[in-house]
Amino acid sequence: MAEGSRTTVTYPIGSLGNDKPITTTMESWMSPELKMVVLSKNPDPRNGDSTMRLTNISRAEPDALLFQVPPDYEIVEPHQ
Repeated sequence: MAEGSRTTVTYPIGSLGNDKPITTTMESWMSPELKMVVLSKNPDPRNGDSTMRLTNISRAEPDALLFQVPPDYEIVEPHQ
């Protein structure tokens, strides 16, 4: 499940040095369960299209080895 929003902005003639109106539409979809954006689209005729999509999500617990202190780790006190 995701909640989306779309915002359309039109820049009138001359506001950005443009000779025609410029319209941009930003779209964003957020997953309340993940608490993060899963899709963001920003097609902009001035800068090109930008799309971000969250993929390959694993809901499994991360491997506990990722959180273990390496065996060769040591605390070194600074010399005074």
